[in-house]
Amino acid sequence: MKTYAKLTPEGTRDFLFEESDALRTVERQLADLFKSRGYRKIITPTVEFFDVFNRESAGTLPESLYTMTDAYGRLLVLRPDSTLPIARVAATRLRGARLPLRLYYNQNVFARRPKLAGYSDETTQSGIELLGAGGLRADLEALTLAMRVMEQCGAPDYKLEIGHAGYFQSLCEALGASGETVSEIYACVESKNFVALDTVLDALGDTPATRAVRELPRMFGDARVLDKAAQALQMQDGETHEALAYLAAVYERLEKAGLSEHITIDLSLVHRTNYYTGLMFRGYISGSGETVLTGGRYDRLIAEFGEDLPAVGFGVQTDALARAKLQRGETESPPAPQFLVFGEEGFETDALDLQAKLLAEGKTCENSVAQSAQEAAQYARQCGIPTVYIVDANGVREVRV
Repeated sequence: MKTYAKLTPEGTRDFLFEESDALRTVERQLADLFKSRGYRKIITPTVEFFDVFNRESAGTLPESLYTMTDAYGRLLVLRPDSTLPIARVAATRLRGARLPLRLYYNQNVFARRPKLAGYSDETTQSGIELLGAGGLRADLEALTLAMRVMEQCGAPDYKLEIGHAGYFQSLCEALGASGETVSEIYACVESKNFVALDTVLDALGDTPATRAVRELPRMFGDARVLDKAAQALQMQDGETHEALAYLAAVYERLEKAGLSEHITIDLSLVHRTNYYTGLMFRGYISGSGETVLTGGRYDRLIAEFGEDLPAVGFGVQTDALARAKLQRGETESPPAPQFLVFGEEGFETDALDLQAKLLAEGKTCENSVAQSAQEAAQYARQCGIPTVYIVDANGVREVRV
């Protein structure tokens, strides 16, 4: 017996029946939402060259990639992310296109996750990329669309955390630490391991910058957090305060629109993906312990592929939203067909013709592959199908079961 013939690889799973229905429902809802706002669908290859992701800005660890080689020995990967392939497309096939470009996608991504962490290696993502548009208006479009996604497909009590990449980056610059130490600090903040963070900062001494970094665990809440952050820095860093002022402007607009109840400002928000340059955000819903939406501004990424375009976007874990739908009981099993059609020997195609006629009339109808009319009726009773049509030499007769 082949050892693995009946198993799925670690980090993957089969989606059955209601799970598949819930997933497709979410995907349709998101596609309709994106298309109604002028976004057009793009599909990138499942397999990409390793070079697409072999860059510091990708924040992709080599050991997390599913790799293979092509017929020429060139290194390939299963895409771990959709934004970088879309950046590649924008800089090549869409080079010179009318701006802004509004693109959306729905496709699987692959990344090796730690064992027993409860995460899948293969996940389904939908998302948007708004390319060639910088500034507040574009950020607000992406951010409010992300909120609409959470509201329509997630749960009414969703939460969105917002931060700014420039804030944390400027803090790290102010520390004057080595690249290795900054990487340690980054990892501690990303994992929310603030005990380990204190240990790293102890070696750097007591400075306004280290004190500001130590305050990160408490830098979340409403707009008052931004005042606290400014005070912690003693008004010494212009770039940092530019980031804080920008977040204040974003929050003000969201508050004016009545959306602030769903928003938390989190200045410790960082992401292993290093291409974010400005606004960052993450979404959460009740019933799911994972981040279901991640996005932000990335103004330098497409330039790495040869076309300098500002950009903002987000990706949402559609399989996580589908699981939440199932937990909330929002997906029901499809009802049994209204009719079952059985053709006696020699009348099998006549039964199929009758099925086609019933379907054309808007009925739901299943063709029976049973060996006898008795078996067909028994099957109908088991499945809750109320009526069986039997086709034979005498025409069509109706049997209620």
